[in-house]
Amino acid sequence: MDLVKFDSGSIQLWDYRMGTLMERFEEHEGPVRGIDFHRTQPLFVSGGDDYKIKVWNYKLKRCVFTLLGHLDYIRTVYFHPEQPWIVSASDDQTVRIWNWQNRSCLAVLTGHNHYVMCASFHPMEDLVISASLDQTLRVWDISSLRQKNLRAPSPEDMVNQLRGNLPAAVNADLFGSSDAIVKYVLEGHSRGVNWAQFHPTLPLIISGADDRLIKLWRMSDTKAWEVDTFRGHLNNVSCVLFHPRQELLISDSEDKTIRVWDLNRRSCIFSFRRENDRFWILAAHPKVNLIAAGHDSGMVVFKLERERPPHSMTAGNLVYVKDKCIRSLDFDNGRDVSLLAIGAPASSGGAMSMIGGGGMSSLFGDSTSAAPSRTVARSMSYNAAEGVVILNYDDDGGRYELYTIPKGGSGEVYAEPRRGAGSYGIFVGRNRFASLHATGTPPTIVVRDFHNEVTKRIPVLLPGADMMFAAGSGYVLLRNEERVVLQDLQQRKIIAEVSASMTKYAVWSEDLRKVALLGKHTIVIASRKLESMATIHETIRVKSAVWDDSGVLLYTTLNHLKYCLPNGDNGIVSTLENPIYITRVRGPAVCYLDREGNPGIMPIDPTEYTFKLLLLRKRYDDVRRMISENRLSGQAIISYLHKNGFPEVALHFVRDERTRFALAIDSGAIDVALSSAQALNDPDAWKKLADEALRQGNVEIVEMCFQKTKNLERLAFLYMLTGNFEKLSKMDKIADASGNYMARFQILMFLCDFEGMAKVLAECGQGPLAKLCASTYGMTELAAEIQGPPVAAAEGKLLIPPVSLSDGSNWPTLQISRGMFKRDANAGDFEEPSVDYYEDAAAFEESERDPTWDESSAPSAPVKVVDPFSADLGKTDGGEADAGGWGDDDFEFDVPGGSTSVDPAAAAPVEDDEFGQEAVSEEQTSGVYYVPPKAGTGIVGRWTRTSKLAGELAATGAFRDCMELLSRQIGARSFAQMKDVLLSAYLGCRTSLPASMNMAPNQAYISRLDNADRPVCVYSLGSLKERMAVMNQNVTQGRFSEAFKLIRAILSCIPLVVVDTMEEVNELRAILAACKEYCIGLTVESKQKEAKAAGDSARQVLLAALFTHCRLAPLHNQLSLRSAMKVAFDTKNFILASGFARRLLDSSPKPELANSARKMIQYCDQNMTNASEIDYDDRRDFVVDCFSFAPLYAGKPKVECPYCNSVYSPDAAGSISPSAAFQVLEPQPKVSVYLWLKYDKLV
Repeated sequence: MDLVKFDSGSIQLWDYRMGTLMERFEEHEGPVRGIDFHRTQPLFVSGGDDYKIKVWNYKLKRCVFTLLGHLDYIRTVYFHPEQPWIVSASDDQTVRIWNWQNRSCLAVLTGHNHYVMCASFHPMEDLVISASLDQTLRVWDISSLRQKNLRAPSPEDMVNQLRGNLPAAVNADLFGSSDAIVKYVLEGHSRGVNWAQFHPTLPLIISGADDRLIKLWRMSDTKAWEVDTFRGHLNNVSCVLFHPRQELLISDSEDKTIRVWDLNRRSCIFSFRRENDRFWILAAHPKVNLIAAGHDSGMVVFKLERERPPHSMTAGNLVYVKDKCIRSLDFDNGRDVSLLAIGAPASSGGAMSMIGGGGMSSLFGDSTSAAPSRTVARSMSYNAAEGVVILNYDDDGGRYELYTIPKGGSGEVYAEPRRGAGSYGIFVGRNRFASLHATGTPPTIVVRDFHNEVTKRIPVLLPGADMMFAAGSGYVLLRNEERVVLQDLQQRKIIAEVSASMTKYAVWSEDLRKVALLGKHTIVIASRKLESMATIHETIRVKSAVWDDSGVLLYTTLNHLKYCLPNGDNGIVSTLENPIYITRVRGPAVCYLDREGNPGIMPIDPTEYTFKLLLLRKRYDDVRRMISENRLSGQAIISYLHKNGFPEVALHFVRDERTRFALAIDSGAIDVALSSAQALNDPDAWKKLADEALRQGNVEIVEMCFQKTKNLERLAFLYMLTGNFEKLSKMDKIADASGNYMARFQILMFLCDFEGMAKVLAECGQGPLAKLCASTYGMTELAAEIQGPPVAAAEGKLLIPPVSLSDGSNWPTLQISRGMFKRDANAGDFEEPSVDYYEDAAAFEESERDPTWDESSAPSAPVKVVDPFSADLGKTDGGEADAGGWGDDDFEFDVPGGSTSVDPAAAAPVEDDEFGQEAVSEEQTSGVYYVPPKAGTGIVGRWTRTSKLAGELAATGAFRDCMELLSRQIGARSFAQMKDVLLSAYLGCRTSLPASMNMAPNQAYISRLDNADRPVCVYSLGSLKERMAVMNQNVTQGRFSEAFKLIRAILSCIPLVVVDTMEEVNELRAILAACKEYCIGLTVESKQKEAKAAGDSARQVLLAALFTHCRLAPLHNQLSLRSAMKVAFDTKNFILASGFARRLLDSSPKPELANSARKMIQYCDQNMTNASEIDYDDRRDFVVDCFSFAPLYAGKPKVECPYCNSVYSPDAAGSISPSAAFQVLEPQPKVSVYLWLKYDKLV
């Protein structure tokens, strides 16, 4: 966790691993300048400008107590590593030591004559270091204070306290403390000292001051002296500290840099800079290689070195780098041997040898190195057949080292490698390797042999490719910011692609049939043809991944080991105390490397993901075995089974009747649902059971449910549909007895008892309706008997008696011998699964082999599909058929010819059916179950698989994928503005065709003419041009509100347009730029009217002036200048009005406009004054700030919209863009052609 202090008085507790804010602590009245965690207790201490020291319990989330005593701002506070003490430094020129257990001040250290900027304890000795703006450092000896607190108070101490008649803390405030004495006073800085710190183990002190220098001091028992000075900062040094585990110094400064210094060479080895923020404070994690730095805008957490050990896997060995040696670990016998030394024996790298790329440089983006030295390798490739290793480095623009491992060598001798320029060296053949030269013109892939001789140069076909990964012999994976492609080196073409942003590593399965593309927070699982199978999003950084034998991907984050199934289901296997890099998974064990490069084995429990994998692969026997052993339990498993379409399996885990009922309804198990409904006896349960039984056509259960709920109307309708008029007549009597006139009238109508209908209407007081019913059906006598005025019979139509749709029996169902977990009683012994529940990987992959990939054609022989449970039902241990397995022994078929047995030799010739297949007799199929064929991929599924652009994804209905793509491409975050546009794109490729009566309409899908697997997109370049023409007409006529709505709609449509050529892309960019200018101009015009209504003439003139700087059409630009000229004249800003008039004349206006401009110039030149002072100077280069609508002059910091390139002040960063209203203003790459055009159109 991280503690962050702010000038607002707030203290924030952050989880740096997830980047989430956990808690706020707000009790200080003013800025907080010092904070510190306790090493063992859940406490932290803070000090601020309110002169208060507060001790907090972050678990209880409250302040425990407050220490008072300082008379000015408190700069720093620190806990003692062992004692219950706190040391504080203050602007009152004192250092105080507190006992936080009894909440008292133990000592006041006086002697500084200016602000004390910091004070801290020595990690092991009884010393305190303090730094002050009086240009000195003081080392205080507090050994007597420790002794005093360890012994009991003596009578002499008590007498002295009584004589003084003052508390000890007050005496210390007035006269100082005798328990702490100054041991050394260090002078050498020419300006105030801001920071000082002890070395963790050596007698060294480091200090930083306003003289821009860092000084190193050494101590002995009797004196302290200056050792050396570090120069390089260009402004005040704010903080400096020793690295806790390496011979390094880290400093930050108000010159906006963090510098790393080598203690051995006494020189700066790295410098990292931020553009706009000064650094103020540093903190080092005591155990982990992490540094935190506070700056003007917040905080950053970074590491100095790459901690991922380079390694490579073979069939049974792990090859890795540790301690400047290439080592090999044999997984079978555990033997770990050194193969080759890779570090020069006399290397003078010092601490620099431990600094690797990928730390702060990736965080700040601007880093420099002062001295060349060996860095940690980024990655390793190993060729086991030839014994060759490639180590890749990031420094010097990318380089590699090629080592040949000697056979039979001891591995202790240093071998000089073959070096070369190029990044990401990988093996592409038995004796060939390739490296990427991304910075070349054009970018190329260079193939070399093991003598480092160039054999081939291949152009990079992916624009912007900056990383390369291995993909088997003859192939490479290339990535840019948005996608990963598979390039064939021999044919020099791209054969597959997948959308994956900023991929850092590619992990292949052993058979190269699946690949996991690891990003910073995402994992994309794809097939060999880069067809996306699943995408995983993590909130914490992904560190490593590996495939196990069964096709499950195991991966690690900073604090978890997780799994992912081929369908994307993922979960947690275990929690990690420290990050690890997994290298291999075998059964219930994971092999890994830690951050120090030490190999290890961690036991895991694979039960959960094995169970899910078996379900996914339909190995129901093994699933039943796991359930019978009670190896799984818990609500999570039940929820997973229910969610993923296995409610019938979840029934085996549930005992609660309500849950069993819900699962039975979802799985269609009517019998189980009926028993649970009887146990619950709940009306809602009976209603749900009735709906499910009606869906399955189980009339008997539907009837019982309606009877239980006394739903007479639906029960009567059921009897009418099934033709059960006898029960319908009984229902009439029941309704009559209960006085339910409505139900009785409906029942009589179903029975066509018109006389009874008239009588019911008369009984319930509807005399006219009763007379009308009786007279309509010719019952004049009954009509006369009914009281009431006569009713004239209308021209009505007689009801046709209802016709039953069924005979009342249940619908036929497909009968099978057993369910998923019910074996036939006569089928023999239960089939034992494999010991580790893993399916044979080779057999499974062979069954899933895609014949169109590696093989020339698909298998020609048809595959007979049978039930997976019926393989051994007809066999016994002796190999003969079980006589009673499928019924009684005396059951016979009627065979033509009167014979019940047929000699195979005398059998009739085999006949073919109408499809050319062998006709299969009923006897042959008696042991084979019917398995319905799987539904093929529909047109929407094909659309989704082939769609790569936002407009196509929206048309297919994959709105989430579309939004995520737009978020990556243009920074879109709020899609409320695009809701109607997205729905229009979805509905634009669908149409409904009328069907027969009482049937749902048929839905048709409209595909592109040139590619049926891609949907047609309703938004085209032509439609946008038509809208732009209407918008221009509205602007010309002054209908600004209508034009603004149209511009917003066009801006929302542009990301969803799909084009085929670069010329059309350029036209789209031109339309986008024009929309931006008109959107800014019309918004400024609206703001101008608001300023006029408010009476703010200065704001009105400024906005009118800004309107003239929008790049509009020439006619509209002239109109804006005329409007600005009039506004400036009306508000008596004659200088501005004259300037607008001159600009209007320069634009070649019509004669009447030109005459008006000349008159304005003539008048204003005689009155060269401005009534309003505004921030507007048209002689300087500026752009319109679209957030505050003010000029943003050249040289000032700004933020550009990643979509339309409108410009904003930095204050608008993180807010929604006012122009497009759906993207966030934050650093993003510019809009790429991939927003509208697929990459294959470029190739």
